[in-house]
Amino acid sequence: MKVSIVIPTYNEENTIIKKLENTLGLYYPKEDMEIVISDCSSDRTVKLVKEYFSQRRDVKLIIHHEDERKGVSYADNVGFSLASGDIIVRTDADVLLDENALIYALNSFSDKKIGCVTGRPFSLGCGLEKKYRDINTRIQEWESKIDSTLIAHGPFTAFRRELFRPIDEDSLADDSEISIKIRKQGYRCILNPDILFYEKTSEEGREEQKIRRASGLVRLLWRNKILFLNPKYGKYGMIVYPFNFFVMIILPIILSPLLLLLVALKVRGGTVLETEQFLLKGMYRLISNKATVYWEPDANIRG
Repeated sequence: MKVSIVIPTYNEENTIIKKLENTLGLYYPKEDMEIVISDCSSDRTVKLVKEYFSQRRDVKLIIHHEDERKGVSYADNVGFSLASGDIIVRTDADVLLDENALIYALNSFSDKKIGCVTGRPFSLGCGLEKKYRDINTRIQEWESKIDSTLIAHGPFTAFRRELFRPIDEDSLADDSEISIKIRKQGYRCILNPDILFYEKTSEEGREEQKIRRASGLVRLLWRNKILFLNPKYGKYGMIVYPFNFFVMIILPIILSPLLLLLVALKVRGGTVLETEQFLLKGMYRLISNKATVYWEPDANIRG
């Protein structure tokens, strides 16, 4: 199978070379790979990519650059539309993939019912985030065994190109929107725990990242509420989607008096309560129209 690796970039001059080296170091035939850079940088990102590939002729490179910044979802849509591979892999510029990531992903697609595959995150730097991701991974493995997982991870999400449907340009959770739209077409979306990606995290800036992510997932769940207890989608509609809807929308509202007290006291309250605080703050951001498709690269993890 031919694989297109799409990397949306915005001012990634500090990370892009390491990302390209990691990508080209993946175990997969180079003649069956192409790299698509969907860029809106104002720094040297594109220049560095071109210089790097001036010495590499074994992999096809596609660069699309626009001066105007239009958000991650727009960059994703452009990159996916330019991709020609049977499988599209969407990955972030600040993330490193395990060298076997593509092999494991392609193995998953040997099942014709699987339309989307995401990987297992390994957090570098922040112990709190590592604990949260370990718990979330176990939940996603359970969801995948039942039917499909809801969340797809931007650092590594692979899907069949023919199943792609454009992401809403105001999407705040572009990666997970891919998985939901593919599940709506009748294909499973799973987490393969053998696919590892390594992402640097930091305590500084973590709260903003979590609230932005929470806003995106809450809105995505609400916009697709037709899936809630919908037998048309099997166990996904009857178990997986309602579980996520309850945890991310209903539970924060029920717990809001406690969560607001914890926020006022600046008490995290453990992994679960901290996550519910982020979700409640994400809801507030949506209600107050403060959610945005634009975000700034975290200087604490891009160095």
